Amino acid sequence: MSSKLAIYGAGGFGRETAVMIEQINLQNQEWEIIGFFDDAFEIDTEVDGLKILGNIDDLNSYPENLAVCIAVADPAHRFNLVKKIMNHKINFPILTHPQANLGDIKRNKFGRGSIITAGAILTTGIEVSEFGIINLSSTIGHDVKLGSYCTIMPACSISGNVSIGSCCVLGTGSRIIQSITIGDNCMVGAGSVVTKNFGSNLKILGVPARKRLGHVEGV
Repeated sequence: MSSKLAIYGAGGFGRETAVMIEQINLQNQEWEIIGFFDDAFEIDTEVDGLKILGNIDDLNSYPENLAVCIAVADPAHRFNLVKKIMNHKINFPILTHPQANLGDIKRNKFGRGSIITAGAILTTGIEVSEFGIINLSSTIGHDVKLGSYCTIMPACSISGNVSIGSCCVLGTGSRIIQSITIGDNCMVGAGSVVTKNFGSNLKILGVPARKRLGHVEGV
């Protein structure tokens, strides 16, 4: 029997996630999508044929067991949403697209609420901490550690032995060479190539990537 699932976030990534869940169900009828929760829409509004069920308060008062996928790309927003969910009937499943290559499933670890989308390629010894997102066609090398709430945008490449802190964003098409460490709350710009270590709360841009003026606010 399918389990009930709602998506938090009815924006672009939320809609993509709904399609992903439909594709999961084509392989194995695992989920019954009941709709979206989103603070920016009126209740009963339809988005791609799915209804808006309410906001964070409605989710916290939901009376039944419910799986919820937090489909919000921004790490700080995702972090803050999860901290506001107090309903003990809510759980956060790991969602993996059937066309994602999860690599060494005996040694790779995925935290609750993780989303691994189509075309992602993982190898071995990888740890994706809770509420991580690995987006379309990104590659993750051996022994990579991704902190909680990280967002890996499409077509990123992370080489082996890389450690990335919590609440980081790797922009589309960015590259991280082997054995690099990046701290918490960093934003790596689209197309950037990271060739040295960086601390926390930084914007990291360019080829090769350098620290830029300004910083990313932590959560």
